[in-house]
Amino acid sequence: MALEWPILSQADTRMSLHRNCTKAFINTAARWYVIQTQPRFESRAIANLEQQGYLVFCPRIAKAVRHARKTTQILAPLFPKYVFVQLDILREPWRNVNNTSGVPRQITCGDFPQAVPSEVVEAMRARLRSKGAMDWTHSFRAGRTVRIAEGTFENFVGTFEQLDASGRVHVLLDLLGHSVSIALRCEALAVSA
Repeated sequence: MALEWPILSQADTRMSLHRNCTKAFINTAARWYVIQTQPRFESRAIANLEQQGYLVFCPRIAKAVRHARKTTQILAPLFPKYVFVQLDILREPWRNVNNTSGVPRQITCGDFPQAVPSEVVEAMRARLRSKGAMDWTHSFRAGRTVRIAEGTFENFVGTFEQLDASGRVHVLLDLLGHSVSIALRCEALAVSA
């Protein structure tokens, strides 16, 4: 008597994959997921999601905006068009997020939302200042070597001096044999290896 292997149809294969994906999510509790918002409507999406009882996080940075020869500081999203929502996909109606005004879709892997490692979101939340902006300066200490990541002096390496009251960082550069102190936005710096 020969063994007969069952022939799996495409639907059976999908169900098998669905069961495997479901097993991967069984051990999840509340985790952070990425939600895409409509352009420049992060605040509206956040308000609508919070009204439904979801915990929402939108990391923001202080950004200088020029208009009519005036420069003002605003809080702009670190990731435009994206926010993080904490969900327990086994207990909460996570598909309702897609029906929220201002939310076109969730970032998914197959049929399930794609979770973000909790350490990433918690590290961003730990960097929040009292005004709600991200604080990037805590990793810079006086005398530390830094690399300028943008602007006129991009890829120059210098020494971090201080952070002034206006939120600008002062970096000491060696230019043509002279030490020159320049002031930059803290977002323009990267820690040098």
